[in-house]
Amino acid sequence: MKQKLFFMVAVTSLVFCVLATTSSADPEPFRERVEAGVAETVTVGKKSAGLRQRWQAEERLLADEAHALELELKLLEARSRKLQGYSQQRQEEILRLKSGLEDMAEIGIRLEPYLDDLAVKIKEINDNDLPFSLVERERRLADLNDALNGYDVDLAEKLRRLMEVLKIEAGFGRGFEVSEEVLNKDTGETAVRVLRLGRIGLYYLTLDGAKAGWFNRELKVWEELSGGYSEAIKEALRMALKQRAFDLVCLPVAGGKP
Repeated sequence: MKQKLFFMVAVTSLVFCVLATTSSADPEPFRERVEAGVAETVTVGKKSAGLRQRWQAEERLLADEAHALELELKLLEARSRKLQGYSQQRQEEILRLKSGLEDMAEIGIRLEPYLDDLAVKIKEINDNDLPFSLVERERRLADLNDALNGYDVDLAEKLRRLMEVLKIEAGFGRGFEVSEEVLNKDTGETAVRVLRLGRIGLYYLTLDGAKAGWFNRELKVWEELSGGYSEAIKEALRMALKQRAFDLVCLPVAGGKP
């Protein structure tokens, strides 16, 4: 509406100007000049309207772009704050890892000689233990010492190997085991069936069942037991071999007297 009013005022002003300057002139040229002026004014008005519309479109486009940039800026600011938090967390984690590495280095310095001491103690325990699975246990200890003295074996592997030996040795303290062996006694070699009750005691019974005995830990020798213990060992062997139900039996124990 404002554009139309502006256009009418402009046309009216132009007509008055032309009338004022050419009132005494020939009416025909005057009409042509008026029409030309009106046409020019109309053209200018159309151009002005087109420019105004284009400016308004560009203004809306710029406003949309500015809004989008504002949103992107807020997003980037939020991500920047999070990245700063992540960076701080990573720095703290790096410091913890560095501290852990320093602690591990110190542990390694103390652990390696400790592992060597444990291997020596295991050897001493085995030397004073009941004589069972000697070949297997000696071989296992020899392999452990090779690993502990190996320059190409890292500390973690040394620890694993020693813990494995400790676990196996600790397992010997539980349960029971029956095996057939040949004992070297003063009377010569004797084939026997040996019963191991954990680390409590070792007992034997000859294959014909005529004689029985035990390993005297104090004297470190195999000794023959009296007939009463012989029957108890027979019953214990039957229970270990699952030939009868478990029951109480009376046997001498390591460190005791038959």
